[in-house]
Amino acid sequence: MPLSCFAMTFMPDEPKSPSLSEEEWLELCSLKEAIDCYPAAVAASKMERFTDLLVRTLKENEDTMQE
Repeated sequence: MPLSCFAMTFMPDEPKSPSLSEEEWLELCSLKEAIDCYPAAVAASKMERFTDLLVRTLKENEDTMQE
């Protein structure tokens, strides 16, 4: 069964974030698929890495919550 069958959200094939290199974008997508499909099998350090990469894309787009 392919990993993407369980994905709840869509991530484009090409990075839309200049703050991430292509390698980092691919890493972000891979980690997202792993977390979507098998969250218990993903190490905490990898989840933290996913969060770091995701926050970098959000900061760039100013898509964070503001009061």
